[in-house]
Amino acid sequence: MDREQPDLRGVLRCADDVTITRLPFGGAVLINGRTLALLECAEPDAAVLAALLTAPARGSELNDQMAAARRASGSRGGCAVLEDTASRLVAGGWLVSAANGGIAR
Repeated sequence: MDREQPDLRGVLRCADDVTITRLPFGGAVLINGRTLALLECAEPDAAVLAALLTAPARGSELNDQMAAARRASGSRGGCAVLEDTASRLVAGGWLVSAANGGIAR
């Protein structure tokens, strides 16, 4: 039975103390200014992060974001990668809900 996957794009934002720096080679670094914790993302992970933080896209932009998620996942689907990444980043305190600033569930 197919069920529609939730669209996670644009639902999350960086936590208040977190800054994202995009790197020249395509990766990214997240830094928590309060705790000085650092999280490095390679290019595929940075593409998934960008998709999570971007408002829902249309047409070819959506296809590009999902293709990046699939590349990052290997054999898993793009939606599974977005869900897994979102869960890890929320649990780690890097991302919160964009709607109310609270922790996303």
